Amino acid sequence: MKGAVRLALTAFVALASTWARADSAAEVYKQLGIRVKDVMNSSVATARVLPGEAKQVVSVITYLTGKKDEANALGVRLDVFRREGEKLVPVYTLDAAQDNAGPVGRGEVALLDLDGDGVNEIGLYYDNLKNGLIQDRRLDVILYDGTAFRVAWNGSVSYDATKAVREVPVDRRDRYLRKLDFPNTRRTKGLTLYMNKTMIAVAGERLPQPKQVQETFSLKSDTP
Repeated sequence: MKGAVRLALTAFVALASTWARADSAAEVYKQLGIRVKDVMNSSVATARVLPGEAKQVVSVITYLTGKKDEANALGVRLDVFRREGEKLVPVYTLDAAQDNAGPVGRGEVALLDLDGDGVNEIGLYYDNLKNGLIQDRRLDVILYDGTAFRVAWNGSVSYDATKAVREVPVDRRDRYLRKLDFPNTRRTKGLTLYMNKTMIAVAGERLPQPKQVQETFSLKSDTP
């Protein structure tokens, strides 16, 4: 695990903030009390993630926490703000390390209107760094349910435990990729999340040919 955290720290040093003007990103850093020099990677966007005409500011920041223990050296946080004049007012925060109950890295955000109502749902991607022998890229799908934001689905989108011989039981030493099936998800008006899962290895054994299966997960009820 320490090696994975160290690798993540090294890989992100050269990355710069993207997807927003520099002043917008700087506003977010200031609001959160994060120093610019501690930001390893960030995505800051202006988009509608709440009902209404106004747009909100959505940010995902990977940053140095200042904590001395390597396991907690990196932080990944998602924040949603609304604007009141020149001020950014916090609406929602998710700490990926708390969500994951362990070390994380490489945070990214995706905004997609899964139900076609003109309001974007939020996808938070991050690396699970609990075990250096397991490659685990995770996704939180976050919806606004009319009263608050909530994580409607959480799971691995890129997973490889084939090298974790001692840590993981043989029947769980799989390798696979998951990709969002946007057309089918939109067809259900966002009630059901469709994912195409490509199995590369099962129980530690690589398959002769990758096998694709379709998975479905409930995102919200079809009743009020």
